Amino acid sequence: MTFFLDNNLSPILAEGLRAFGEDVRHLREVFPPDTPDKVWLPEIGQRGWYLVTHDKRIPRKALELQALLQAEVGAFVFTHRRKLTRWEWVELVVRRWAEIASWADRLERPFVVGIPERGALRRLR
Repeated sequence: MTFFLDNNLSPILAEGLRAFGEDVRHLREVFPPDTPDKVWLPEIGQRGWYLVTHDKRIPRKALELQALLQAEVGAFVFTHRRKLTRWEWVELVVRRWAEIASWADRLERPFVVGIPERGALRRLR
């Protein structure tokens, strides 16, 4: 199971997760850094990868949501509003990673799951 972090998350998070044996790619490792969503979304959908992002607009913006669903992508969206420090990001991702992997394993694509800072993950689409 491969997870794909977009530019809303640090490439260092992808490196750290790989160091612990997770199959994680960052957008900048696979595509040029300024590649539009409409280009890489279908590609990761075809590869069967799961998107992990902090782009909270996805569930609310019709065009972005439509592109994600058409690409057959399973997406996990961090939904908190406050600005996190680098270490708070590391803590949040590590604390939530087992849940993300579990949801990815059991949900049929396409889907969008919200990841709050605290509380249960929730299917948004």
